Amino acid sequence: MPRVVNHEVRRREVAAIAAQVVVKEGRAGLTVRNVAQAAGCSTTVVSHYFTDMAELFYETYAFAASRTAVRIQEVLEKDPTNITGLIEAVLPLDNERTEEWRIWFAFWSEALTSPPFASDQRMRARKAVERIEKCLQLLQQNKKLPKSVNIAHAADRLAALIPGIASEAIFDPQKWPATRQRQTLRTELQLLGLH
Repeated sequence: MPRVVNHEVRRREVAAIAAQVVVKEGRAGLTVRNVAQAAGCSTTVVSHYFTDMAELFYETYAFAASRTAVRIQEVLEKDPTNITGLIEAVLPLDNERTEEWRIWFAFWSEALTSPPFASDQRMRARKAVERIEKCLQLLQQNKKLPKSVNIAHAADRLAALIPGIASEAIFDPQKWPATRQRQTLRTELQLLGLH
């Protein structure tokens, strides 16, 4: 009797392997052959689950984004006002988050010329700002953030700070270890008047 394979589970497994290929070799290394070799299967198997390289690449991005989403959800479920935890869930403070940023940077380069990828990136960036806004609103309601703070502007600033810190940390990790990333975030939050 043939083995039953759950199509979606196997597809996610291949996407996770493809993500590791992107982390190690960049976007240029993402080929059906490289993914098949890393997965220990034939190129036919990889092609069975993805119609083309764009779809496979998108799934690697979605895989990385889903890991981040889980961390964010865990932080906000414990404390919806934890702005530090919310932002640290995304910053490249450890190996897993650093890998995610490597994948995102590769995806962003593709998004420059791919309207569907660009649209998805815009949607995710706007969602990030909305999460930060909501967190800041709750902090303001709880009198932990001054009423004078413009929530929309503060959320935009914090959202822009994240990829700024991340790019420094990815390209100059010795200068931007986790301690410096956290200190920079703390300084920005203090400037907003958070206590």
